Amino acid sequence: MTLPPLHKSAGLYIAWIGGLCGAIVLMLADVLPFRPAFATAENFFSCMVVLEIFFILLLWPLFVPSILREGVRPPALLAYVGLLLLFALPLLMIAANVAGVGTAGLVRSQLLVAALAVLGAGVAARRPSALPWYLLAVFCLSAALPFWAFLGDQLGAKAPEGLVYVSPFWGAVAERGAPAWVQTGLFGVAGLALLTIKPRGDVAP
Repeated sequence: MTLPPLHKSAGLYIAWIGGLCGAIVLMLADVLPFRPAFATAENFFSCMVVLEIFFILLLWPLFVPSILREGVRPPALLAYVGLLLLFALPLLMIAANVAGVGTAGLVRSQLLVAALAVLGAGVAARRPSALPWYLLAVFCLSAALPFWAFLGDQLGAKAPEGLVYVSPFWGAVAERGAPAWVQTGLFGVAGLALLTIKPRGDVAP
């Protein structure tokens, strides 16, 4: 078994690490006209995880087609997911230490990020024609439904408790670990199925 050409995806790694480091600079350095209200020590880890999820959900699937053109088979995309997590791990460990997050919270958050990355890779690799629908679903689950709940809360309505199990961003920062574990299981299994089960009519080159 030959290893995938991981070294040929420098643009992916630079965008990944550069995005995280750039966001850290914007949050901590006085380069903006105002300091973001959420940029506090206790929120540092949550902000980093949210940034990871944003990249993984919206940008990572766009890199998959170019990786596949290098002759990489869809199951080998798992190696790229692992490498992304490995590159981000030092930053996340620092953020967890600053925010006082334990090892369990760190592991839980990174497993959720991995599951979302596997799902995005599976859709982009096996169902590229469905990628616009995937992005629409990401928007609905991650933005539209939470915004609807926010408006309802402002009008005095109680936000549905189950919504935290739907939005990856809410699940990642929830105080309880159950939403993140549920999403990790659902998204991870779906992504692994897409990557490992060859669709009918897909003939290996």
